[in-house]
Amino acid sequence: MQSILDTLWGLILGLLGVVVAGVAIIEVMARSVLSGLGIQGTAQTVLLFLLLGGLIVASFRIFGRLFAVLLAAAFCVYFLHVVFGFLSGAFIPVQTPAGTTDI
Repeated sequence: MQSILDTLWGLILGLLGVVVAGVAIIEVMARSVLSGLGIQGTAQTVLLFLLLGGLIVASFRIFGRLFAVLLAAAFCVYFLHVVFGFLSGAFIPVQTPAGTTDI
């Protein structure tokens, strides 16, 4: 159960990493194009900020459902892990100053 949860979280973080890398590549390309057009300073910052907002909206429009499905699956697996762990009488080891204790 834990490996399924770890796999889902890995997929979510991997997808998020791909989105962030894509945004960074587009930002660098846009910065070079704006510099080539002679736009510098505050105007460039404002335009890049607007581009970033558009990229964030676009990425959630494109990947939003996939993020939602992966998060829902991860929460379902976590919920099942908690419920079945509780029903089976499984204990969670906790490190205390006096040693390891089961809760």
